Amino acid sequence: MTDTCPALRADQLPDIDTKALQAADDPGHPPRILLLYGSLRAESYSRRAAEEAARILRRLGCETRLFDPHGLPLVDDTGADHPKVAELRELVVWSEGMVWSSPERHGAMTGVMKTQIDWLPLSLQGGIRTTQGKTLAVMQVSGGSQSFNAVNQMRILGR
Repeated sequence: MTDTCPALRADQLPDIDTKALQAADDPGHPPRILLLYGSLRAESYSRRAAEEAARILRRLGCETRLFDPHGLPLVDDTGADHPKVAELRELVVWSEGMVWSSPERHGAMTGVMKTQIDWLPLSLQGGIRTTQGKTLAVMQVSGGSQSFNAVNQMRILGR
């Protein structure tokens, strides 16, 4: 058995950026955690859950940033140069871990949450996904005995 893949063209595969896999230059800095929430309501429970998670994480010594999804366009509506997209992507690169919090609507995470996840680059630096090697916590705010679909979807997308 050979280790060749005749259908793949090696010249079209980017090299893996091994420097991006290494720890930050300053290993003494606090862990950097980005929090995303999936609602635009003024009294959003997913935002409140994310804010509470940020408060607890700061108390534990983390540096946190909360992304406000207001004004983030749909993926096919504009390019990656949109200011809100650039802001989100910069925060994702900055972070070493993420917390995602979403309500469940019609058996799924909200469109607001999915749009944020859709704007995360699948490959940012040398073939490395923006969620690769990062800790991810997922939360869902909704009641009922079958309220677990949003958490499952976020878990799968965050792998």
